[in-house]
Amino acid sequence: MKACVVVGGGISGLTAAILLKKNFEYVYLVEQSDQLGGLLSSVSDEQGNCYDQGTHIPEKTGIKEIDDILFDENDLNENWHALSPLVTGNYFAGSWDNTTQTIDARKLPTPLYQQGIGEFMQLVGAPDSTSIEAYLNSTLGPTFYHHLAEPIIKKLYGCEVNCADLAVRTGVNYFGAGRIKALDKMTTQLLKMHPNFNNKLGFHSAAEYDALLKEQGAELPEYYYPKGKRGAVVWIDKLTAKAQKAGVEILTSKQVVRINSSAKKITSVELNDGKSLDCQLVYWSAPPIFALKAAQLEIETAPISFRTANLLHYTFDKKPLNDIAHYLWNWDTCSPIFRITLYHNIRKNQHYQLTAEILSSKEESHKISLAQGLKDLKAMGLIAEDTQVLASIKQTIHNTFPVPTHDFAKLTEAHYQQLTQQFDNFILSGRFSGRCWLQGDVLKLAQQEIQEFCCGL
Repeated sequence: MKACVVVGGGISGLTAAILLKKNFEYVYLVEQSDQLGGLLSSVSDEQGNCYDQGTHIPEKTGIKEIDDILFDENDLNENWHALSPLVTGNYFAGSWDNTTQTIDARKLPTPLYQQGIGEFMQLVGAPDSTSIEAYLNSTLGPTFYHHLAEPIIKKLYGCEVNCADLAVRTGVNYFGAGRIKALDKMTTQLLKMHPNFNNKLGFHSAAEYDALLKEQGAELPEYYYPKGKRGAVVWIDKLTAKAQKAGVEILTSKQVVRINSSAKKITSVELNDGKSLDCQLVYWSAPPIFALKAAQLEIETAPISFRTANLLHYTFDKKPLNDIAHYLWNWDTCSPIFRITLYHNIRKNQHYQLTAEILSSKEESHKISLAQGLKDLKAMGLIAEDTQVLASIKQTIHNTFPVPTHDFAKLTEAHYQQLTQQFDNFILSGRFSGRCWLQGDVLKLAQQEIQEFCCGL
């Protein structure tokens, strides 16, 4: 009997379970919550209006085996909204830019811009910095770093954070703080031919990036959003149904409390209900610290912290003034809001809903209010002054975004190495291993590692 255990029932765990069922007679999917989905979930207000738990817009990976799981062509045509091209924008220096999420340095006061662009153009070398502060100072220059990138980083990870303590690459996203618009379109295109300028200059529009992909013969990204009142969580329902149809045994409200092994091979896992599952592979898409505890391994620790996500969900009596973008970024210091999801444009219906997201410390989350969020949205010109709120709800989720310190990066790497060196039949999901962050990259890596393991069976 060939069996494997998948721990964690989010997108990564569900997809991995379906992939693994092609090679294993028995696949057990273990999820500690009473429902699948992980961070991809939804919440409803008192009137039954549904909002996503964050901005989740499914994208094809370009790998047929994965996309056949994530989407079904017949189902796509009938039950999904096609959102290609995906439209995003940003707010900075008191105005909106609906062409890209990249912050525009040219909006700075003229003396600051002139000083910044002089520094920016002289920095042509390849940086070797390990901290995000040193890296951005050596690529953008001190003026653009201080007035553009640093405020974004502090909006995400806290005003009190010391940016010198933050690592450049940790698998955690800085959401584009390292790229800027700084020059006109033609000059930008010429400079982007130089690799170091290419790494710090953003495209002027998403259309330019798509044109480059076409020129290189690459497939353009395809985005979809499920139809229905329940939002992106419908995607989880579809994947759950596919997993069940494939024969995956789904065990919710369960935890792995012990990992048994012999000669570097996991032989079985024990659940909190006393059940034991024999297995030849464990795919772990949950925090690795729980695997270390279950395996009774020594756990390396470090002072790390996590941000709290505060989601302000609204239903209005009229649509937002932006009738183009699917989601927006706020890089202005006028409000702690950093991302806004515009459901009217995504779901293509007449329900005027949006979600504004704010990251905070756990202690400060109680100070964030729906009233202040609404005031900020109106001040930014996204919501008309006479707009009425029909329903709203605040959602607070602790321990969502890890603060990407050097300690966090080292700890992530240490846990990954410890588990993968201890066991020959253990795969740690890409996001938790620190090797990638975006969902598509996580799934591609999962497929690659599953293929490599199954070839040796």
